[in-house]
Amino acid sequence: MLSGPDGRLTRSQAQASEADPSGTVTRASSSCVRAVDGKAACGQCERALCGRCVHVCSSCRSVACALCALGDCGDVHESVLCASCALFEA
Repeated sequence: MLSGPDGRLTRSQAQASEADPSGTVTRASSSCVRAVDGKAACGQCERALCGRCVHVCSSCRSVACALCALGDCGDVHESVLCASCALFEA
């Protein structure tokens, strides 16, 4: 890993070719550093998500990322609400 001019870590050409021999670029999840394994995207902000970062709204069943999902711990069971449904529940 090398430090770029903006201070971010970048891979050297040798590391990049070892990691992905096809030369295609993989997308990272917006909530973590894992590679996106499917086509899941947040229904609110349309950020790409990996399988572990997907939160499903308990009201409308839409997919939300960690930034757009709100955990409701008021009931016996914890439920997740998307940003849109959280406005109506408040």
